[in-house]
Parts: sequence; C-alpha cells; structure tokens
Amino acid sequence: MTMWVYELLAPDVLLRHLSLFLLVIAIGMPTVKPLRWFALGSGVVGIVLAVWIADRIGLFWQILFVAVNLLQMWVGRSRKFGRALNEEEHRFHHAVVPTLDVGQVRRLLTAGEWVDADQESVLTEQGEPTPSLIFISRGDADVFVDGQRVASVGPNSLVGEIGISTGEPATATVVTAGRVRYLEFEGDKLRRLLETHLDLLDAIELAIQRSLRDKLNSLNVATAHHDHR
Repeated sequence: MTMWVYELLAPDVLLRHLSLFLLVIAIGMPTVKPLRWFALGSGVVGIVLAVWIADRIGLFWQILFVAVNLLQMWVGRSRKFGRALNEEEHRFHHAVVPTLDVGQVRRLLTAGEWVDADQESVLTEQGEPTPSLIFISRGDADVFVDGQRVASVGPNSLVGEIGISTGEPATATVVTAGRVRYLEFEGDKLRRLLETHLDLLDAIELAIQRSLRDKLNSLNVATAHHDHR
C-alpha cells in the first residue's frame, strides 16, 4: 500500500497527470484562445516530464506540439494588426458580432461578399433552400408569406438566418424594396469557415438567436397592435 502511494505521488507520475489534465481542459474549452493556452501549458509540462525521465522521443513530439501551438497563437495575434475596418464593416461588426475582435471580424469577412442589388431583387424565396446568410447594410426589403406582405427589414438586419441555421427551406420570400447593399455569406463557404473557427461559430450562432428573437418580438408587437384596432 505504501509503495502504491509512493508511485502515485512520484514526480514523473504527477507531471504526466498534470500534462494530460491540461490537455483534457483544453479540449473542453468553448473558444480557441483558452484552448491554445491550456494546450500550450500541457505541452510545456510534457517537455519538463520528457527531460525528467530522459524520453527523447517524447521530448521531440512535445517540443513540436508546443511549437505548433505558438505558431498558431502568433498567426492569430498578427491578424489583429491588419488593415482597419471600413465604415460598413464596422457597422456589421457592432450590429452582428460585437463579441469578436477586429482580427476575428476580418477573418469572418473572408467568407462574405458585398453586393449592390436593384429593386425587386429576391434575397430568399419561400419554400426554397436558403443559400446564403445576408446582412443588410443599406436599404430596405419586404417580407412576404404566401404572397402577402407581412413585414419589412432594414439596415443592420439579417436575412436567411433560419435556413442557414436549420437547413430548412425559407419560411418567407424577401424582396428588396429599392436599392440595397448587403453582405452575403454563401452557406457552404460560411460553414467551412465556422467548422474550423469555433469562436466565429459561437458569435454567428448568437447573432442568429438575437435576430430571431428581435423579429419574433416585432411580430408580436405588430400582431397586438392589429388586434387592438
């Protein structure tokens, strides 16, 4: 029994447990930044362990693991100091993904394309798949359900969020009411980006939830106003 306790509390065993514990914590992190830090800590402890027990193979792989983490952290940090956002990109940042920093917004914008649309351009069509998530920067669009106009959306609004998030066909037809400028995220391209950047995925999911909640509140207000007339 005494020998078992001694082996359990041996320095090399404790270091191995600590390294694995930090790695498990890293995997459980919801965003990339803390994941990188905990993974880095795991690698550093692993290097100390490998030196302690003279494990040259383990030392090589732990150094490589730490080096890759440091490289990824450096790349992520360097992106923060790129070009400044222009006015409409700032508007998208603050209206849709305020929890992201400027570097993360620039990364997200790589999946989007700015479009200038004429009047009566169809953004989504009821019953049809929703190919894109759209952020309206300027102008207005009308929302039709079963051919009846039920609402309108203006600047700083999202269009197509239900279809993008669920994969279901569009629940309404959205048509521009005049000249409209919008940022379009093509669905497949956006999904590929979000699959590899959990921080961006969290921000977009939050934006979609907020947009749906605001639209539901607006619909309830409009319905209550109509019932009181």
